[in-house]
Order: sequence, then C-alpha cells, then structure tokens
Amino acid sequence: MTVGSDLVSLKPEGKDIGRFGCDGIGYVVYKISNGYKILIDDSAKKTCCSMEVNEDFSICRVSLFGDTEHRFLGLNNAVMIAFAFSGVYNNIVLMHSSVTMYGNKGYLFLGQSGTGKSTHSRLWHRYITGSELLNDDNPAIRFMPQDGKIYVYGTPWSGKTPCYRNVSVEVGAFVKLEQCPENIIKKESCIKAFTSILSSCSAMVWDKSSYGKICDIVSGIVERIPVYSLKCRPDEMAVRLSFRTITG
Repeated sequence: MTVGSDLVSLKPEGKDIGRFGCDGIGYVVYKISNGYKILIDDSAKKTCCSMEVNEDFSICRVSLFGDTEHRFLGLNNAVMIAFAFSGVYNNIVLMHSSVTMYGNKGYLFLGQSGTGKSTHSRLWHRYITGSELLNDDNPAIRFMPQDGKIYVYGTPWSGKTPCYRNVSVEVGAFVKLEQCPENIIKKESCIKAFTSILSSCSAMVWDKSSYGKICDIVSGIVERIPVYSLKCRPDEMAVRLSFRTITG
C-alpha cells in the first residue's frame, strides 16, 4: 500500500458496482480497467479516503482527506479492506463475530448486529472460569489446507470493544445467535452452516474471483468445524448450555 495526498482523486471513475455501510462508515465501489476504486465516507458522508486497488487487492494506492481524525479513519478502513480481500487468496477471511477463548480453542459467536454476540461473550467471561476475549468484531480466520486445521487470529479491528490481541488459537466451534425467550441449541445442517458462516464473512459478491475463494474457504471450514444455532436469553443458563454443548 502506497499512501500519498495526490495519488487518487475524489472523482468517481468507472462503473458504480456496489454501495454498502458498516458502523456508520460508507463505501462506494467502482470497477475500473485494472481493478477497483473505492471511496470511504465517514458518518457525516464526508469522504476521508480514496483508494485504487488491482484485481487481487495486493497493490493499493491511497489518498487521505480531512483532519487528522478523518485521515486516521480513512487509513484504518483502507487497510482493513485491503487485508480482507487480499487475504482470501491466502485462505484468510475476516468474519463479523465475537471470539472467546477457552482451553486453547476459539469459539466464534455469529449473528447480525444487535443479536447479542458481545453480550454472550461477556457472560462467558463472567460465568466460565478461564475464558477470555480474543476479538469482539472482526477476527481473521485461516484455513490451512496442508493439515485441514482452522485458526482464528486477533486483528486491529474489534468494533466498540478495544481488544487488539496478537494471539491465535484453533477454532473449536461456531455459534449463530438469535434472541429468544427460551434457551435452545442445536447443531446446524451443512447447508445452514455454510450459509451462517458465509453471511458473516466480509465479501464483495460482485467480485467473482474473491467470492469464489471465500466460498471455498467456508466449504473447508464447514467440513471440519461444527456450527450451532443458539436461540437464547442474555443469562447464565444460556452460557451454561452453549458451553456444555460446544466444548463437549
């Protein structure tokens, strides 16, 4: 990644192929001749970063705009995007989840924003002695095709919880959460497990190459790691149920 004030203009170029947002940050993606141009806006819809990348996101050119805070925001998001989509070519995906470690294994809690991923992790730390947080928003998951092992890594991106740990452990299980007046857990079928994990990965569905790689990684994960569906309340009983089930 090369960063410079005059490397990439704010002007839209190419074909507008995608717009999405996350935690108040807006992204606009344009297809250009040799890759993509991406504009990153803050919560006030003011552009703080303009970046150009090649097809596999291995080479990036970035320009930052605004005051120090806006430039920091722009660079942080540019690095995250570049890592997320170059990583897929090395069997790595960024996944929207909260990760708790216990017994040298990582347990990933999945679900849409507001379903209670962070809350369930915090309750684990309160009621399960020896458990601790690895990352609370965007861990990296890597599939090792040589031996079939799946690892989860801490990253510099942890949402509203400042948990930035340079630690990795093998994945023990994935748990998709859903709020419910009862606590019910069950193992998902292969198809549902694939859907649950894929929907939690950072992906650009319009980029066939990277999206295909992500699908391959998720397929490798589902073949090796159990995925559970947990309908639950935010209480100790839910924690005891998930802990007992997924740790065996």
